Formats: sequence, structure tokens, C-alpha cells
Amino acid sequence: MGIRGFCALFLLMTATAVSQTLELPQDFRQHNLLDYNSNLLNPVLSLQQPAQQQLALWTRWQWQSIDADPTTLYLSYLRNEGDVAFGAGFFQHNTGLFQQNGGVLNFAYRLSLGNDFGLAIGMNLFGYQRQLADDRFIPGEPVLPIEDEVNDFIIQVAPGLEVQVERFALGVSFENLVDYNFAESEAVTASDEKTITVMGRYAFLVSENAAGRQTFLQPQLYYRRIPIYDNQVGLGAVWSAPSYWVQTGYNSFYGFALGAGARLFDRVSIGGLMEFGSNDNDVGGNTSYEVVLAFSFGRKRPEPPKEEPEEELIVQQAEPDPEQAEIATEIDAQQRAIEEAALRQDSLIAAAREQELALQQRRDSIQQMQEAALALRKSQDSIREAEEAALALREKVVPEKGEKYQEVSQAEGLEPGFYLIANVFSTKRYYTLFMQRLQDKGLEPKSFYRSTNKFNYVYLRRYNSIEEARRARDSKFEGRYQGELWIFRVR
Repeated sequence: MGIRGFCALFLLMTATAVSQTLELPQDFRQHNLLDYNSNLLNPVLSLQQPAQQQLALWTRWQWQSIDADPTTLYLSYLRNEGDVAFGAGFFQHNTGLFQQNGGVLNFAYRLSLGNDFGLAIGMNLFGYQRQLADDRFIPGEPVLPIEDEVNDFIIQVAPGLEVQVERFALGVSFENLVDYNFAESEAVTASDEKTITVMGRYAFLVSENAAGRQTFLQPQLYYRRIPIYDNQVGLGAVWSAPSYWVQTGYNSFYGFALGAGARLFDRVSIGGLMEFGSNDNDVGGNTSYEVVLAFSFGRKRPEPPKEEPEEELIVQQAEPDPEQAEIATEIDAQQRAIEEAALRQDSLIAAAREQELALQQRRDSIQQMQEAALALRKSQDSIREAEEAALALREKVVPEKGEKYQEVSQAEGLEPGFYLIANVFSTKRYYTLFMQRLQDKGLEPKSFYRSTNKFNYVYLRRYNSIEEARRARDSKFEGRYQGELWIFRVR
């Protein structure tokens, strides 16, 4: 263990014996971080940050008292680029016995495995110096030859992952999966002394305003294993709106919590939380306080250019000049002559126009006869196609081996035939994204909704015969769609 480690153990035993108080667990006590700096609870939660860039400060005063109470301060910068998030931070963490000062690097990545399914992985890398936070219980004349200070430098790796299915997520994080003390040249914790958190959460979408900003309710339930101490079970919920948020929660070790905050000018966020201590542990019902301050920034939408007011040009009229008046009279005479010539030209143009109108009327009568003949042919073709479709729809279809095929006797408002299906959705958001993606590829997708199973069916075209539908499916819609296709028949 070394002299430094033995010193720390001796100090811990002495402090416990003298003060008769319960020491805090070594974790960051970050169970109330539901909105800002939540990556300290699980590194993948930095992907949930709505702003592109964010600078956030979180501080916690544990069990306020006259004595120096344990505090935690965490200042971080995070950048979210959609499926990738990264950042760095500074923290100061006081457990009552030790004080830790250092920095942390964060990285998280989301891997999409389907329309409604994804996997997020991330890691926090801590590097900090650990010192004694309180030496009031060190005897003046120590019996053992121990050093006056504990000054360790520790590297700590905290990975996490989360499985996401639509708006539900289930994750696990290891706060100290790997830790190494460079001063002692040994690991800080053994393999059975790891802090593990398992958490499930679900986001209920409440509303969305005209700017696309959402209001949602997110409850979550977690289980936290901390070596030596009792395991913690907790639940919490946050109501998050564009201009404010409210949260509440309960932890089996720390007690009940209630907090709120405001978002100002779409940039600045400030909030606070009170945690009423639990009487289930030796500490009792002392109150803790938390404060959150955040500043969001990044790309802004360009503002439309402002229209400059047009300046009016004021022209002062001078008194008429006799010479200019004579010139104006000549100009008026010339203008009248031009107008008379124009009138004669107009009469000639009118006569020519009448002749052209008579010719156009004859052309229109010929075109009307041609259109009537074309309409008759189309009517005959439609009757023939309807007869062919009726014959084809009465045929019995035997699905081929391995063929994905579904047949119903009738469907709400659907024309009988064979529909070439590209995808089926139960979620409106993904249905809309898929339709837009097909349109961007130059396709003209259509859809119908079945109330029997509450699914939206997206299809590329309807056919009158199974042969036509199979040819389109096997040819990948003439090479225009490379995804999976199958046939849905309405009799």
C-alpha cells in the first residue's frame, strides 16, 4: 500500500472515530443532473444537449453547516454535432476527507442501427490531484511517522453506453472502471470496488412550437452500486420547455429533491435545486443545495436583410420659358402625328387579327374533333384495362418460396390491386423522414393508413397483376430503389 496509502487510511479511521459522522461516498453525487452537465452521470448523455455549443457550471453544497461542508463544482464546455459530441471540463470535488481538483475529457458517439433503434457509446477521462480536505483530527504529536499531506495524482476512466429504442433509452456507466494512482504506482480500487449506475429513461413529447422547439416530460429510474455503502435506488423527472424547466426526484440515500430553472434570451440558463436529506441514513435530514448556470452558443440563422427606405426626389418646377413652350408645341404636333399613324396601323392589325381569328376557329373545330376521337379511344382503353384488372384480381395468387406477400380481402378506401411496399411505420416522425428521402431520390411515393394495426404503409406503385408487381420488385423498381420491397394485395 505504501506510506502515503497507510497515512490516508489512518487519517480516515481517526476522523471517523473522533467525529462520529458518516463520510460521503467517493462518487460525484450527480444524481440530480437531468438537464445540464448530465454527461457527468453517463458520458453518452452529452449527445442529448440541444445546443450546438454550451458552457455550463454546476455546483453542489452538501449538508450546509457551520463547518466546511463538502462541495462539488463542475465547469464544462460541450459541443454536439448530431451523432458525435465532445468536450472538456474542470471539477473540484470535496468528500469531507479528500478534495480532488482536476479536469475531464468527454467523447460520445451515436450509432444508428435502424429507423427506431440506436446505440450510443461514450467515455469520460478524469485526471486529478487528491489532497486531504480536512486535517482537524490529526493529532499534534503523531505516533506513527506519517507525512503531513496526502498529494496523489490519479487517472480515472469512466465509460458508458446506452441503447435507444425510439424515445426509450437504457444505459449503464462505470464511474471508475480503470483508475491509477501515479504517486503510489498502483490501482486506486480493486475489481470489486467499482461504482456502477444503470439507468432507464423515456421522453414524452408534449408539444412543439412554430420554431420547432419542443416541450417534453422525461422520467427516469436508476440503480447505483457504490462499494462499502448501501446501494442507491432513485427516480426523477424533468419537465423541459423552451423557456423554463422543472424537476423533481428521490434518492434512497440523499432524499427528496425539487428544482427549477429559466432559459433567458435563448442563450442563458439559470436554475437551482434543494435536496432534503433522508432520515434513512446516519446523517439525518440536512438540506443540500445545487446551482446550475449555462450559456448556449453556436451557429445562428441569418437574419433577412432590412429594406432601406427609398428617398423621394423633389424637383422644383421652374417658370415656363417662351422658347421652350414653342418647342413643346412642335413636339406635341409630332406626337399627334405619330398617334394618328398608330391608329391607322391598329386598324390594319385589327383586320389581320379578324382573319387570324377566323382561321383559329377552324383550327379549334378540327382540334375538338381530334380530342373527341382521343377521348373515345381513352374510354375504350380504360374499359379494356378495367376488364383486364378484374380478370387479374380474380386470379388466385400462390406465394413463391421465400416471398414476402400479404393479402387482405378489403381495406379502407383502397383500390383493389397489388401494392409494391417499401416500408411500414408506426411513428409519424420517421414516416415523414422516409417519404422525404424517397422524394429527394426523384421517386413519387404514396402511402395509406390501416386503422386495424395503426401502421402507415409507403408504396411505390400499384399494379393490376401479380406478374407486373413481381417484375417491379425483382428489378428493384427498374433499379431506382435498392431497399427491400414486398407485395401487399387488396382484393
